[in-house]
Amino acid sequence: MCGVNPIMYQNQTDKLPQIRRDYEGVKSSVDKEGELSSIFDIIPTFRRVERVPDKVEHSDYVPAAGLAALAVLNAPEDWRDMKSAYAQIKASAQGKKFTPSYDYRSAQHPFSFFRGTLLHKFVNPKTSPCPKFAKWLLKNDKTLMDTKVGYKIKKIFHINSRTIRTTINHITSTKEKPIFIKANEFKTPSSFGELTARAMTRTTKIGTIVLGGLEAAHLIKEISDGENAIKATAKSAISLTGSIAGIGYGGAIGAKYFGPVGSLVGMGLGAVVGNKVTKLFD
Repeated sequence: MCGVNPIMYQNQTDKLPQIRRDYEGVKSSVDKEGELSSIFDIIPTFRRVERVPDKVEHSDYVPAAGLAALAVLNAPEDWRDMKSAYAQIKASAQGKKFTPSYDYRSAQHPFSFFRGTLLHKFVNPKTSPCPKFAKWLLKNDKTLMDTKVGYKIKKIFHINSRTIRTTINHITSTKEKPIFIKANEFKTPSSFGELTARAMTRTTKIGTIVLGGLEAAHLIKEISDGENAIKATAKSAISLTGSIAGIGYGGAIGAKYFGPVGSLVGMGLGAVVGNKVTKLFD
């Protein structure tokens, strides 16, 4: 039977105490007053595990393990994003021209839940031990813009789009036969509609489902601990929506105007805003 190694989940659970100590130790050493948390949110891996210590402290182990697992799986892609942002900063400091993967001011490439992660080869039918399952995963590795909700957004804002070339490798790309993904250039009378399309193109369907599942696990625990079901459900919905929207819109704005650096900073600031909105309902 094909599947991801079941030991992986347990490994992430075992790492929770160490992740918590490392995160709190590093953060407290440079942010003793809690004023620089947004800087840590700019670093993708830290942003992914920021809520882990709090969840461990409240015995919310399933979401904590899930967030830790996502951080581990996405570490390679996060590192590439950081390298790209560094290359942009370095080029600017040296007065050189930075050549992006495509014209980010006019277009946005679709994000992937698997591309560049530790599951990259598993989801590539050419390298996966389970080709049929890999094809199914690859088929469903869509962005929210490619869902029914995305099609409705296109109608509401009268969005038309065309694709442009990029130098970003597709999951199935090889050195012998390179395949590149295409970015989407959205045309609409509404600037908010264009930004929404960009944000949804940066948000994956599977990622949203996974985060929704982790939030559902948290909700179940809250209710089992005696929280009011209606209040807890509303809070979880706001938390999930705020986090996804904040990161999506923040990253879209940053990427459009400032490229790789703007993407990282925008997602970090978007995460901060999303968390603050959620706390208003505590």
